[in-house]
Amino acid sequence: MHRFLCGTRRHHMTRWVVAVAFAASASTALAQPRSAPPAPATTAATPQTAPAITGVVSTQNGTIALPGVQVSLRAAEQEVATYITDADGSFHFEGLAPGTYTVVAGLEGFDPFTQAVTVASGQPVVVRADLRIATVSERVDVVASTPIVPTVGTLAPSEGLTGRELDEMTGGGGLQSALRLLASVIEVPGGVSIKGGRPSQASTQLGSSAFVDPATGLSQVSLPDDAIDSVTVLPNPYAVEFGRFSSGLVLIRTRRAGDTWRMRVNSLDPAFRTKRGSPFTIKGISSFSPRAEIGGPLVKDKLFLQQAMQYRYRTNDVPSRPQDELKRSYRFSSFTRLDANVSDRHSVVAAVGLFPAKAVQATLGTFTPPDASVEMKGNVSTVGLTERALWSEKLFTETTIEVNSYSNDVMPRGPSAMELLPETTLGNFFNRQHRETSTVQFIESASGTAHGWGGMHLYKAGIDLLYNRFSGYSQSRPVLIRRSDGTLARRLDFTSAQTAQLENSTDVALYAQDRIQPGDRWYTEFGARLDRDGVLGRVNVTPRVGVAFLLNKDGSSVIRSGYGLFFERTPSTAGVFTQYESAVDTRYARDGRTPLAAAQLVRHLVAPDLRTARSLTWDIALDHRFNAMWSTHVGVIDRRGTRELLVNDTSVNGARALLLDSSGRSVYREVEVAAHYTAGQRVDLNVSYVRSLARSDLNAFTNFYDAVLWPVVGENGYGPARTEVPHRLLARGRATPLRDWLVIGTLDWRSGLPYSVVNEMLDFVGPRNNRRFPAYVRVDAGIEHRFTFGKYRPWIGVRVDNALSSFLPQDVQANLTSPAFGTFYNSEYRQARIQLRFER
Repeated sequence: MHRFLCGTRRHHMTRWVVAVAFAASASTALAQPRSAPPAPATTAATPQTAPAITGVVSTQNGTIALPGVQVSLRAAEQEVATYITDADGSFHFEGLAPGTYTVVAGLEGFDPFTQAVTVASGQPVVVRADLRIATVSERVDVVASTPIVPTVGTLAPSEGLTGRELDEMTGGGGLQSALRLLASVIEVPGGVSIKGGRPSQASTQLGSSAFVDPATGLSQVSLPDDAIDSVTVLPNPYAVEFGRFSSGLVLIRTRRAGDTWRMRVNSLDPAFRTKRGSPFTIKGISSFSPRAEIGGPLVKDKLFLQQAMQYRYRTNDVPSRPQDELKRSYRFSSFTRLDANVSDRHSVVAAVGLFPAKAVQATLGTFTPPDASVEMKGNVSTVGLTERALWSEKLFTETTIEVNSYSNDVMPRGPSAMELLPETTLGNFFNRQHRETSTVQFIESASGTAHGWGGMHLYKAGIDLLYNRFSGYSQSRPVLIRRSDGTLARRLDFTSAQTAQLENSTDVALYAQDRIQPGDRWYTEFGARLDRDGVLGRVNVTPRVGVAFLLNKDGSSVIRSGYGLFFERTPSTAGVFTQYESAVDTRYARDGRTPLAAAQLVRHLVAPDLRTARSLTWDIALDHRFNAMWSTHVGVIDRRGTRELLVNDTSVNGARALLLDSSGRSVYREVEVAAHYTAGQRVDLNVSYVRSLARSDLNAFTNFYDAVLWPVVGENGYGPARTEVPHRLLARGRATPLRDWLVIGTLDWRSGLPYSVVNEMLDFVGPRNNRRFPAYVRVDAGIEHRFTFGKYRPWIGVRVDNALSSFLPQDVQANLTSPAFGTFYNSEYRQARIQLRFER
């Protein structure tokens, strides 16, 4: 325990806590706590299975987290452990024996908090400790045990999963599997969509730093599961410290080491591929994702090391193709985190990550045989350093420097021309590509408090510099578009055998925000952000405001609302658009030999007034907690996008061209109704229904210039977005009906995604996206039991994916000239696997 929290400094504690509370919302602890040994017990628990108590200490109905609070753990009237809360107000006690404990939190100027808890083997307990300010305690009848106004970050609603939930619910599927368990996220081709946006309109942060490839705006990195402490999705955070996205943010918080050494090996059981229709005939390994972690103190109370690594091997067959044709992916991920407590007021965090990946036959599909697919290789590395300092009772600073590198190779399986037929693809993929991207990001922020109009102000201001260098080359070969009878309908020949791309850019952001409490039940945050788009050279101003009103004294019912602008970061590939090879387009009569007209050169042109894509978003939501078990959420969101980058096949000054402009528009509206039921560790159930509408211009730049290029660009149209899901019902739950038994399940029912119809030339026919895939109904389930083998207590069970064997097609024959027009293919079939895991 660190002495600066006691003695002569104690009378300043209340002011110090409030001063750093806002800064702590996005940072880790300034000092690592030290706990006393757990209470003795007749039966010792191993580190892997021993129960734990975790929680957050906060005040003002959970709106301000309280770091630096002493939390005591008592058993049989004796203090068995103490903890000084971290910078986000959190505390944890591990390695406990099963039994009854009392959690006591105390801080001068606040009423003490006391709660009795009972822990069982392998069942961690979560405690929410909300401290009442002593001078106004008589005005408050009840303090909510579970904060309904967020304790950290922004007043806007958010969704998230802890590392423990990730282990239990995803069955080793990792971050991508975790995200699709959230109501605000759906899985779409190319990534995940947050609140109806395209994957490239969202962003991912690792702590405070961007973790997306600036070339495309996409994040394809798979962190080791054990490196993730929590995942939070913020659809519209009104705190202006968050930027460079327009539809949502995925915020990943990594794990830090504890004060005792721990080592864990997990996911050593492979999942097997079975013969179609014969679940007991094994054909090979479907997936194998072993992982390991080790962490603990290198120097007691001063220096801590956490290391996690994971290897992922996965195969996927395409049900509409022979079963021996497989997509194969190989990924290795390593993440190292080092925490140093330089002093009681000064800490440093260093992190290093390596993420090489390879995918064989990555684009294999119903209409793409192995020879026409591509192999993809990628490598991502990251090195980051964060320094945090408490300069006074009212000033906290954080400095981050992070260097990332991304490389990506797309390699065809041969040199033959690509031949696109309605029913299949012949030859080899038309494009070979290599990309290298490197970034250097510097973030400096200052946070603190000041008294002024409206009471206490919790402010934050900062600067964010992002330098990016993008380079690469592209090689394209002819593309032949044939009819079902084999005659040539259209031909694309490229003017250059190889082109090179180079783009250097520097993005700059300045921001300032404030959060105040004008009244007992009114909270507001507001701020402004000034962004320079390094690719386009544009300067954009981002105002945002968010409010929360408590409808009753105990804070169990709250209305939230917000309004603000969100600017995307322009992808580097847009800056090199004119550096890609141009095509010569020739169209042929029915005989396949007679040109319908002279061949046309299709140049790459950029409109002179490109602007940064943005969205204007407002929302209003009601959250109500009926009691300790039941809570509900009702919310409305409206987002309007403008200036979105489009690619259109058009005529410019009488000549044909692929024109990049920023005339794109989009609209997203949503109504969500959700309910949450919890009975402690025994039952936890989330159910949500979302009714939404998503409309957009459909020739978005990243639809064609993604990691894998697509040669045919049709005419733009405005209609249902590729990510539109008008109806979605999502339920996920876990239950422990008996001791050492776990039952989990998810239900995802939603409307099918839209698609467009094309003709023999691959031109669009009729209104865009006016047809849909069948409704998507997927049930995943699992049951596990904890066994005892000496000192080890693993969970062993069965997981079933698509338990109802629902028809979930991924491909459709959209070519009008095909006899199979309108037929759906490639549905995932039911798969069962043995699950073996050790708890965190």
